[in-house]
Amino acid sequence: MNLQPFEHALTALDQSPPSFAPDSTRAKSFAQLAGFLESHVRPGQPFDLKTVQPNPLWLKIEDRLDAALKQWTSSRPPAGNWRVHQWYSSGILVDTGALKLGFDIIPFIKVFGWEDRHQLASRLAAEMDALFITHRHEDHYDPEMVRACLARGVPVYMPAALAQSWKAIPGLHAVQPDTEWELGDLRIRARTGIHVWRDMADDLPLCIYECRQPDGRTIVYGGDADYTKFPPLSDDIQVVVYFLPWRAPNAAYEEGDPRQIAPVHVAVELGLQHIRPAYLFYVHCAELEHLYDGFTASFNIALSL
Repeated sequence: MNLQPFEHALTALDQSPPSFAPDSTRAKSFAQLAGFLESHVRPGQPFDLKTVQPNPLWLKIEDRLDAALKQWTSSRPPAGNWRVHQWYSSGILVDTGALKLGFDIIPFIKVFGWEDRHQLASRLAAEMDALFITHRHEDHYDPEMVRACLARGVPVYMPAALAQSWKAIPGLHAVQPDTEWELGDLRIRARTGIHVWRDMADDLPLCIYECRQPDGRTIVYGGDADYTKFPPLSDDIQVVVYFLPWRAPNAAYEEGDPRQIAPVHVAVELGLQHIRPAYLFYVHCAELEHLYDGFTASFNIALSL
């Protein structure tokens, strides 16, 4: 089995660091990664994620997660700056210089029977001042990660409906809609979101978190929130970063769906007009469980946008 095309694409990304400016080298590398994953990890393919154990492709990704965590812990951002790392597919690490926050952090995916070779859960918990969980889906919520944080005294915030599955534990906070609280120098406000491809908020309880600094700069994280059905945000915030989940948010923007009324970029424009972030992170790409089930790697969607 040949991993060289996969490794070459990763090396090219390493040699061309991330930026918000267009980068043809990175675009080409992501397209190559998508093509390789879609032709190598699904059932019956050379690196079938369920049947090829140990899986050489996952071991390569896990080693990179280990290296990324070491990079995350090696320095803090200068005063007045925020540092954002995307962890695996959709989880986000944010360092404000004063606080380190985790959003929907999954140390590693467990559906394929893999083990935590690098003790990522305990190491991540040691590097966070708080963990925020948007909803109960296993690619956003890992009970082991929650336990690792609580064992270290790291507060964990999750929707009240999800918190009901836990006994009362110090540090575990059941978040009600439209509640606010202080965390260090941040003002946190929880909003009720509607999950993508759901019609009502009650279909799957989901929290959107506004994390506001005293100067008004705010990160908004909503996990898989439908950005065309977004609740009103606070008036006194300046959204610095928003994280947009993969694929069309609902049938109205899904290519080929009989209910489609517009292409996905129209949905994105609607979301951006409402949220008005300075920067956009397009997340949930190369989700291995989704890939195994036949979905696109989604890099092509992100690149087209």
